[in-house]
Amino acid sequence: MAVAAVGEAFLSAFIEVVLDRLASPEVVDLIRGKKVDVNLVQRLKNTLYAVEAVLNDAEQKQFKDSAINSWLDDLKGAVYVADDLLDHISTKAATQKNKQVSTANYFSCFFNFEERDMLCKLENIVARLESILKFKDILGLQHIAIEHHSSWRTPSTSLDDPSNIFGRDADKKAILKLLLDDDDCCKTCVIPIVGMGGVGKTTLAQSVYNHDSIKQKFDVQAWACVSDHFDEFKVTKAILESVTGNACRININELLHRDLKEKLTGKKFLIVLDDVWTEDYDSWNSLLRPLQYGTKGNKILVTTRIEKVASMVQTFQG
Repeated sequence: MAVAAVGEAFLSAFIEVVLDRLASPEVVDLIRGKKVDVNLVQRLKNTLYAVEAVLNDAEQKQFKDSAINSWLDDLKGAVYVADDLLDHISTKAATQKNKQVSTANYFSCFFNFEERDMLCKLENIVARLESILKFKDILGLQHIAIEHHSSWRTPSTSLDDPSNIFGRDADKKAILKLLLDDDDCCKTCVIPIVGMGGVGKTTLAQSVYNHDSIKQKFDVQAWACVSDHFDEFKVTKAILESVTGNACRININELLHRDLKEKLTGKKFLIVLDDVWTEDYDSWNSLLRPLQYGTKGNKILVTTRIEKVASMVQTFQG
């Protein structure tokens, strides 16, 4: 019986997302404003750091040991729950701030009925992760130092496999309609495809990218795989290389932006950015600067597994 592998690099990247949420202003304000047990938050951080340290060893051993594979499944589920809870706290806090609740009443409004429930959930998920971590020693997992990786999977390309798109006709038709429609309020329209890993976002993007109607509609097409480490300079260079079909030797951001702007000016283009993780609004805006010079009807198709990223990049409201 085949054992389903849990990607160590993906899980590590997702843990980094949770750690970033713990450092968000909303969660920091929560700790200060309600005097939440700082030790509880630190316990969560310490547990996640300890888990990260043995992920590479677990990745290598999971195929020979079903217990380690099950341990990784349990860990992934617990990390997802932690992320959902922290996302809910951040969203709720941000919503209250947007309503301009006074500083004195802010936390009393936020933490009335939900306070005990959220804190209880936070305590439970910390305890669950600590319990899972205890098994690392029983399973014989050790810390194996590895070089930092910039991507948790093989970078995608625009080449599609028609056999993989079976059963997604409705989704494909809907995305094609958005890409081919010129009745947009903005010159460059960003359309996100959001969903969990493995649901076929990249396959769907590849299918529409290679559709005959798309090739006829757009003067220029470009594909760039972004993945978990967002480097705006590298992504811009990947777009330029996809546009020109040639390797780019420019190492200065200013010159890179100017060259890409020149290549896109007066053109109608479609750019696919596959597997975007960043929630950094400034970096995203910087990436968009040279992409504002085409004709009306330019489209950027973004695939992501994170709802916050989809909300940040989206210009189409469907």
